[in-house]
Amino acid sequence: MAPSSPHDLWTRAIVEQNQRWLTAYFVASTGDRTTADDLVQEVFRAALESQDTYDPTRPFGAWLRGIARHMLFQHYRRQARPGGALIPLDDGILDQLDRQAERAELQFVDPDHRGRRLAALRACLEKLSERARALLAGKYGERLTSQAIGERLGMRVNAVDVAISRSRRALETCIGRRLQSAEPCEGLGDV
Repeated sequence: MAPSSPHDLWTRAIVEQNQRWLTAYFVASTGDRTTADDLVQEVFRAALESQDTYDPTRPFGAWLRGIARHMLFQHYRRQARPGGALIPLDDGILDQLDRQAERAELQFVDPDHRGRRLAALRACLEKLSERARALLAGKYGERLTSQAIGERLGMRVNAVDVAISRSRRALETCIGRRLQSAEPCEGLGDV
């Protein structure tokens, strides 16, 4: 077997590192997996054809998202037919898709994302009240039913469910803040 050329290696790298978030981007914007897969392939083809224009001092994902946005506009222009409805995508919606794609890129490409997320989870768990930690440990650690947790902690079943839901939301918010900045979350109080 002949050694891979630099072009082949570059191609394989961009496909492996970016296919999942690009697919999610296009599924979210078109609602169709087959269309999304086709658009992903178009993005990769365009990226390979224009790889000489990539500025290595700038984020690769942002460059690829720019190509993806262009491909999405082309797709919608092709879909526009006289009398047919075109799904309007304003800049706000596209910016939101870009942010979601950037987060997906970090999850799938950044090798340290999982470790940082786990560290954020641990730190945020420490900010929860003892009761909230006990509820979550029972539900997710021990896999107890809400009724069993309620009996253990002297709570009604619906109160257990509400408290677990609030604790999870507080954790999600705290983890999100920690991942977006280096600043620690404030105490989460008695969630």
